[in-house]
Amino acid sequence: MMEKTDWAGRLAERDFADLQSYADSAVAEHGIPAVSLAVWRGGEEFTAASGCLNLDTGVKATKDAIFQIGSITKVFTATLIMRLVEMGRIELDAPVKQYLRGFELADRAAAGQVTVRHLLNHTSGIAGDYFVDDAKLDGPHIARFVDRCSQLPQVHPVGDGYSYSNAAFAIAGRVIEVASGMSWYDAMEGWIFKPLGMTQAICRPEEVIRFRTALGHLPAGSGSQDWKACDGNYLCLGQAPAGTTPTMTASDLLRFGRVHLGQLPIEDRAAWLSNDSIRLMQRPGAENPMTSDLVQLSTGLAWGISKHVESGVTSVSHTGGTNGQCALLKLFPDHNAAFAILMNASKLDSLMAIGEALGEAALGFALPAPPKKETVQISATERAGAVGRYVSHAGAYEIVEQEGDLSAEFTNAVLKEDSFAASLKYRGDGIFEQMSKCGASRGPIRLMRPDANERLTRLFAMGRLFTRAA
Repeated sequence: MMEKTDWAGRLAERDFADLQSYADSAVAEHGIPAVSLAVWRGGEEFTAASGCLNLDTGVKATKDAIFQIGSITKVFTATLIMRLVEMGRIELDAPVKQYLRGFELADRAAAGQVTVRHLLNHTSGIAGDYFVDDAKLDGPHIARFVDRCSQLPQVHPVGDGYSYSNAAFAIAGRVIEVASGMSWYDAMEGWIFKPLGMTQAICRPEEVIRFRTALGHLPAGSGSQDWKACDGNYLCLGQAPAGTTPTMTASDLLRFGRVHLGQLPIEDRAAWLSNDSIRLMQRPGAENPMTSDLVQLSTGLAWGISKHVESGVTSVSHTGGTNGQCALLKLFPDHNAAFAILMNASKLDSLMAIGEALGEAALGFALPAPPKKETVQISATERAGAVGRYVSHAGAYEIVEQEGDLSAEFTNAVLKEDSFAASLKYRGDGIFEQMSKCGASRGPIRLMRPDANERLTRLFAMGRLFTRAA
């Protein structure tokens, strides 16, 4: 592995001619198959790509190669909803049932309470990680998926909390189809790709063959650079509006982001959103449970909103993850800066590290580093209240105590390869850092809502709410 280099500092000095060198270094340093980058700063765009699109074939990554963007698609779907709002065909606070008469959930009362806004800011409470195996079936996948949602339970009552829901955006995709009279795919192509000139962006799987396309990769062994190519299957076609099919270049993804900065000229302004709608999408509408004292997190309409506490710098962003691929689109609205990252490996820590470097480069300055967090003493009562099993459709957390220490085992119900075990280091206020055996952080979790016996009833991790089962 190459020695870590201060590429962020060099890029922040506007040496963007060296972005290709940074991409080459990132592939080697992080041990990933390939990466594609696009940065917008000072009214200019810079791009680079490096690595191998498919380890089985050895096809080289180039800047015109397309990668899956995963859940960043949710911002596209929310954009289509806002287009229909401006056309007077959808009201954000109208019940979903006003557009989908047969819409049902396991909780029939909840189905009648869910509004379009609840879908877009992840406050519907609908269990979200429901991925049916429909890739080999023909027909209206999105409509069929929404019918299957009739069996989905509530993670929490409608409007009572935040929990990331893929299923909610599949439902939003079906609302688009009914309100527009066209398929979600046609709306994506006709209302976003075409007017923005996104010529290397697709949302239909059958069109992949026309492009130089990245294949996802999953860990193949204990080494950080051991990868195996995925089978190429999509997670769930019915979840396309949530992010299972859209695929594009980093440049086209950045192009979409630039319009949400208000910086991309469009010949026909009527074919795009008003500035008021763009600002509404980026306005906090749901507060996320705090897992850090460094940033304040909230959610707008699909966008995640982050405010750096010390510097006051605000960003809007969305990550994406599919079968062996991950992506990040981040905008800094107050600084006319943005970047996009596409990777064909399931390695979130590398995505975040590259994002930190590009963020500093795009801004032109470094954000204050977080203070070193010390482990806080946790009482025996608090430990006992945390022990238990917490479940959701995403999987399950099993928290156990052994010799006064807490540890967790997460079983991923969607991608079993992403299951892991971690020790828990208490940071205070119900927040724990998950630490792997090699000492790397697996991210924070927060335990909340004690019951009458002081047992914590909710666990928040990876944007999802897990509820106590035992």
